[in-house]
Amino acid sequence: MPVRTILRVILLRIIRLLMSITIEAWIFKKSFNISPKLSVQYTMALNLLASACEWMIVVNAEAILPLKARTQLINYLLVEQLDTTSFVIFLLTVFNFTFLLLIKWIGFETLRFLSSTDFTKISKVFSGNSEDQIQMSEKYKDFRVILLAHTFSYSLFLGLAFTLLILK
Repeated sequence: MPVRTILRVILLRIIRLLMSITIEAWIFKKSFNISPKLSVQYTMALNLLASACEWMIVVNAEAILPLKARTQLINYLLVEQLDTTSFVIFLLTVFNFTFLLLIKWIGFETLRFLSSTDFTKISKVFSGNSEDQIQMSEKYKDFRVILLAHTFSYSLFLGLAFTLLILK
């Protein structure tokens, strides 16, 4: 790849991370009522984890896909460049969105669990005892907030990427 393309890929990935961190930190701050610093720390950790997992999937998928699908995958995920709009690209986008959402949710639950100082809650989780009845709306509040934040940041990035593609 030429140097210009490599720099474009790096710059686009940095912009994607910064946009995601900014949008998701704002939503986390408002929804969880936490400090701006803590919301940025959470979203930085979650987005870096999701990005690392995304790259591991791309590298492994690239090795096993047929040549045409491999070319489309590389052009779409690395260069954000599409020759034609195809069903494969749509499926890759849906899979990427869902995979990143799942990674962020698991990462958030892990961070919250590790930062918990209430050891009785931790011991109850490992012993299998359920806590008091939690209403369904409260139980999945974290997931809804993460879904909202991820959807906003991912949609904004896709809009930016496709706008750049159209203007090209």
